[in-house]
Amino acid sequence: MNSFTDQLLQQHDKLWQAMQQHPFVLDIERNQLPDAVFNRYLVFEGNFVATAINIFALAVSKAPDIRQQRWLIGVLNALVDTQIAWFEEVLARRNINPMDYPDDLPGVTAFRDGMFTVAKQGSFAEILTLMFGAEWMYYHWCARVSAQPLLDDDIRHWVDMHAEEEFYQQALWLKTELDRTALALAEEEKQRLSDLYAQVLQWEIDFHSAAYLSGGEAR
Repeated sequence: MNSFTDQLLQQHDKLWQAMQQHPFVLDIERNQLPDAVFNRYLVFEGNFVATAINIFALAVSKAPDIRQQRWLIGVLNALVDTQIAWFEEVLARRNINPMDYPDDLPGVTAFRDGMFTVAKQGSFAEILTLMFGAEWMYYHWCARVSAQPLLDDDIRHWVDMHAEEEFYQQALWLKTELDRTALALAEEEKQRLSDLYAQVLQWEIDFHSAAYLSGGEAR
């Protein structure tokens, strides 16, 4: 019998494939991503890291035991010490002024506010679903794209960060924990998580599309 997360992937394969074949992903894979789109994305994604820190902090507070809390604290440390520092460095190197790229577009605010609201109001299982949806998806397209000779050093580094073993293990942990948690859930709750998983994928699609919406690069 397929695990709960495998069922999610099967149930929402159309959305999964839409993100795996998103113009943002394909443009990176083909070395065709406009600089303006990547610069805008870096601002949007860098700002979202702060939200991700809050989400994982809420996960720590809602985790049922110290084993899960210990792992999640490790994730928080990586976000604070590694990812925030990288965004500061890459924005400076590319001379990106975040004020030039307002992040109040609907695709950005829906993703940021939707993810945080669910994490704040929802259960530990819902937070696992949020982050599994985002990270399992991200690992898979980055693992595929990382096999290509990416010409932009910053794009290559960003993709490689999400294709390396450490990120895979983080995404796998979320998958395993969600499967473990789902074993104790009623079918009605599993359906709510399935609906939430689909929403996360749609939020991701719209978030990445937003990087094209200012400056004439619409997709």
